[in-house]
Amino acid sequence: MKKKITRRQFLKATGVLGGMAILRPIWDSGQQTAGVHAQSSSGEVVWIPSICNFCSSFCNINIAVKTVNGRKRAVKIEGNPNSPLNRGKICARGQAGLRQLYDPDRIKEPLIRVEGSKRGDWNFRVATWEEAYDYIASRFQKVNPWEIAMVGGWTACVSYMHFSLPFVKTLQIPNIIASPMQHCVTAGHLGTDLVTGNFNVHDEILADFENARYILFSQNNASVAAISTARAVRFGKARKNGAKVVCLDPRQSELASKADEWIAIKPGTDHAFFLAMIHTMLRKELFDGEFLASHTNAPFLTFKDKNGTIELATDTGNDGKPGRYYVYDEISRTVVPVPAYTNTNQTTTNKKPIVPALRVPEDTLWNGKPVTTVFDIFIEKTKRFTPEWASNITDVPSATIERIAEEFAEARPALVDPGWMGARYHHVISQRRMQAIIQTLVGGIDSKGGWLMNGEYRHKAENAWHSKQHTPEEPPHDVPPVMLPGMGFAGGLIDIFANPASWSHGKPALSFAWAHEQQKQGKPSAFLPAMADSGMLEAVRGEMTWNGEPYRIKAFFMNAANPLRHYFPAERWEEILSSSNVDLVVTVDVLPSDTTAFADVILPNHTYLERNEPLLYPLGPDTNLGFATRLRAVEPLYNTRDAADIFCEITDRMGKLEAYIEGIAEYAGLDETLLKKEIAAAKAEGKPYNEAFLKTAYAALGNLSEQVTGRKLTGREVEQTIRKKGLIILKNADKLLEEAAMPHKIPLPTLSGRLELYSPILASFSRTAGSHPLWNPFLDYIPLSVSDETKKAPLDPDEFYFTYGKIPVVSHASTNNNNALLAAVTKPKENSFVGLWINKRKAEKLGLDEGEVVEIENLRHNKKTRARLFVTEMIRPDTVFLPSSYGSKNPKLNIAAEKGTALNELMPYSIEPLAASFMSQEFTVRIRPLKPKKLA
Repeated sequence: MKKKITRRQFLKATGVLGGMAILRPIWDSGQQTAGVHAQSSSGEVVWIPSICNFCSSFCNINIAVKTVNGRKRAVKIEGNPNSPLNRGKICARGQAGLRQLYDPDRIKEPLIRVEGSKRGDWNFRVATWEEAYDYIASRFQKVNPWEIAMVGGWTACVSYMHFSLPFVKTLQIPNIIASPMQHCVTAGHLGTDLVTGNFNVHDEILADFENARYILFSQNNASVAAISTARAVRFGKARKNGAKVVCLDPRQSELASKADEWIAIKPGTDHAFFLAMIHTMLRKELFDGEFLASHTNAPFLTFKDKNGTIELATDTGNDGKPGRYYVYDEISRTVVPVPAYTNTNQTTTNKKPIVPALRVPEDTLWNGKPVTTVFDIFIEKTKRFTPEWASNITDVPSATIERIAEEFAEARPALVDPGWMGARYHHVISQRRMQAIIQTLVGGIDSKGGWLMNGEYRHKAENAWHSKQHTPEEPPHDVPPVMLPGMGFAGGLIDIFANPASWSHGKPALSFAWAHEQQKQGKPSAFLPAMADSGMLEAVRGEMTWNGEPYRIKAFFMNAANPLRHYFPAERWEEILSSSNVDLVVTVDVLPSDTTAFADVILPNHTYLERNEPLLYPLGPDTNLGFATRLRAVEPLYNTRDAADIFCEITDRMGKLEAYIEGIAEYAGLDETLLKKEIAAAKAEGKPYNEAFLKTAYAALGNLSEQVTGRKLTGREVEQTIRKKGLIILKNADKLLEEAAMPHKIPLPTLSGRLELYSPILASFSRTAGSHPLWNPFLDYIPLSVSDETKKAPLDPDEFYFTYGKIPVVSHASTNNNNALLAAVTKPKENSFVGLWINKRKAEKLGLDEGEVVEIENLRHNKKTRARLFVTEMIRPDTVFLPSSYGSKNPKLNIAAEKGTALNELMPYSIEPLAASFMSQEFTVRIRPLKPKKLA
């Protein structure tokens, strides 16, 4: 007779009671029982504050740690209740972070490819760190600096920018590929930033959902339902407060399911929807006229030059930049000058109060030329974008479009969500710009219930403004771009990477060299391919030149990057990394991604629960001026290292560690003398470099506290506060808004300091390349293109528009899809989270069933892949949807490998001409069963 197991014994064995059985690595079965027993009788839990690392939102967390058999074990993750960012909440991914720490598939020690084996095959031998470092340095020394490319994932982008930028500058490497920035944030953010002047990667704007009365979403499941707890908690409060929520989405996404009104718009036509909203708001005068006249360039006077091009009326300074602008004063009924850079149009250049007009008399002249206002031009150019016109494009009734425009404008405060993961169509930058213009029309910039600037960004902007008032000239070029706010940061980076003079060897970044060569040959290129992979394949093939000389890429250094899944198409990066022309591929990662399989050297990284961060970081998109860091919860389980230490060791072997340390001090705002002292002490004691950086960062924040609060904290006081609370807040959001609202109190970092409905940046593109709807400095319509010619005929019965997006449990193309807990959570909804969504009626007409594996064919680019079907009513009949999170091929990922469909196996290499972002939905697909079903 078999012995019965009680329910308590079963729960204890499976880890439901106490949780220890699930915490030991599952290969360590010999010690599992002892671990469970020890844990059940163990003592006090110690909570360690940290920052989550499962997406880029920087949620503050607390990690419960118990000592079991003399060894610290992390047993639980919760949101930090002290955090104003995520307010004690944490998503499923964040709670499942323990599973990454104890994932048996982790990379546990340095690996070097077995000589003679092929990249892509998992054929490595274990190496020491010393051997790995020497291997990398010896091969770096055999190539020219410009023949090296650094690829940084979002972790590296957000957390390690102060280390990666000095790294490439010190080693004179002009090439950074910011995976997946080119696809994820650049396009959407740039559209917004052309109006607001922001640009701070992920965290410059926070939609103030909880104080809004009306919220409009477009092309965005990610910011609330599928990525950011910080935004989700605010959205939840908005719903409780009764805000009306409208969601434009071809699919009833998780976010759309929470909306009051789900509008199943035709894919890629949101741009037309927003143009019709602007048309309606302007003609029905549903805008904040006083705000537009005071704080935007809407009242700036314009004229037509001899070629018919509309230009701003401005004096040109000695530096070639606008000296001052002109407006029409309603008090004096005359044309008057206003300062070139300020936050308001309410005074002239000599401080005289005025009331600038949005519309001017027809006979108004400036320098003998007939003039009108930017606002007048908007009225004229939106004339044809009627709700009826948009209805024919979007499949949304004209009455609905008109009603939403009216509701939005009258509900104030209202907000249109800025969006996330923007690159999909060649007009997305323009669409996001229209959304920013709509937000500007209702005066909802940096005000409660609208868009709010995050604390760090506001602090930088305030410092820059005060500095400019005392030193009116532009900041010197040697100011690190990370110190500058918004577009100053973007411009500083471009000035470094696009400028050959910034590098001792005289080579700009490959992407800019590629754009330059394309332009010389009259071929399509991009204006701002910053940190993009454009030209990379040609450079690896040996087909790329710069000013008549070869420009090749022979080595890759990748930190937390997975371009084989982040970038489009997969085969492009497979060819790049497997090329015999590439001498070295180095990856720094926690888990074996698809990209690490193509490495020559794999350097194992600490997980975020095993490391102290080397710096303090702002609280993500939070509107308070506060800082936090990651603190080590447990000692590293394996022979892994922190990225900062890896950078230092490589520069040390290249003979440039001192210069690198000086660069970090400059970029991160650290005391160079103190940092060098701490570095020397760390080396002498055999401690990691990142401990020295963190000590110096505590002291730097103490100095900042004196500037912000008037009281200087010691580094020790800063550290104690963070260890106790998990963060430190120097000034709260309400005080910051009162003192430095933008543009109410201080300028924005646009060219003029005002919100820019007319874009001077796009105007400069027009002067360079001629007029085009994509870079019209006012606005224009850019038709959706899903084939070589815009498809006007009805779709074939088995043809669909293609869409994709993020889901709640896995970040985009991330190895956290190898997480056992998240996989278990996903299982009950596996088809909807992993499969291809198709409308139920369409599936029935095509004879397709739930769970059936089908072939997806890209009809524009002749690419094919397979997916399992999820049949639902919650998607338009002419549209299919694929989650972006799956499709890993590396067999070393025991949970994630071969699960779901690799999105980028269906994509072409197709980029738009502004920022080289991917046009990843500009095609239709055919859906067919793998095997035709036999007739009954």
